[in-house]
Amino acid sequence: MSTVSKEWNYGTHPWIPTGHQMGAPRVRVVVDNDFAGDPDDMFQLVHQLLCESNEVTGVVVSRLREDDSWNTTSSAVECGRKRVSELLEVIGLKGVRVESGDDRGFAEFDGPTAGSRLLVEAACAEDERPLFVAAGGGLGDVARALKAHPEIANRMTVVWIGGGEHPDLAYAPDGAPDMEYNLSQDLAAAQYVFNETNVLLYQIPRDTYRRSALPVVTLRRRLSEAGSLGLYLLHEIAAVRRRVNDYGIHPGQIYVLGDQPLVLIPSLTTTFEPDTANSDYVVRPRPFIADDGTYRKVQDARPMRIYTSLDTQLLFEDMFDTFSEFDKWQQE
Repeated sequence: MSTVSKEWNYGTHPWIPTGHQMGAPRVRVVVDNDFAGDPDDMFQLVHQLLCESNEVTGVVVSRLREDDSWNTTSSAVECGRKRVSELLEVIGLKGVRVESGDDRGFAEFDGPTAGSRLLVEAACAEDERPLFVAAGGGLGDVARALKAHPEIANRMTVVWIGGGEHPDLAYAPDGAPDMEYNLSQDLAAAQYVFNETNVLLYQIPRDTYRRSALPVVTLRRRLSEAGSLGLYLLHEIAAVRRRVNDYGIHPGQIYVLGDQPLVLIPSLTTTFEPDTANSDYVVRPRPFIADDGTYRKVQDARPMRIYTSLDTQLLFEDMFDTFSEFDKWQQE
């Protein structure tokens, strides 16, 4: 894919018209994702990077299971780093910190990674703005950071795309694996974070993140209006759909951008009393995750949010219009 000609430094928003640019972002975000997998994580990353309300303090590239069909190299983390670098080149962005995460799994814990150190540094920074860890894969580096420095649990909020349905809130879809995908990437890490730590958690389980769906025809139309960035992302989606079709499965005519709620929850919030006002969640004691991935009730556990519905209209309108406004500046 060709790259754009204009370069810009992170922390600036040159595509936002003069007079509309505001001051310092109000929240900090560390993006933690398995970038060697489904390209929905690429949508989430570039959307986060273009948001004016947050500051992405770093990007952590996490693992894929060794037997994962997406894992086609000796190191999913290194493959993911290459994809992130390619995306940053496409949008001409400089000055973003990218670190390698856990490539082995938390069960093989052997100390911190560069990714978990980034999380610790962000949590310990002298900055009063809230810190969100936007985790769209396994929780290996979150677990490593908390194991090394448990005192940071009260200095960040982990927003996790992962985990199966809570039985009293939703049913698993027909044919779904018993263990949800991101949970299966690193069960030991999720168990440590849920069962052994006191970190604040916002969970978007499988039944909820599956709702971040768009018609493919809408993706083709709206991304084609977003220049090199749009064409790059559209190429990524088309490759996945062809791959599914090669397996003898028609991919259907919608695409689930399941990682996009990681933008909605920390970054697309109301001006006053900042929150995801049009998305619904329940608050309840955090459950214990058993070895089969199911939940067990725990008395007196720290409360957590479980999101049950998402304002996808707000999410996707902001995404498409941000991409288009960015491309308009690139073409000037």
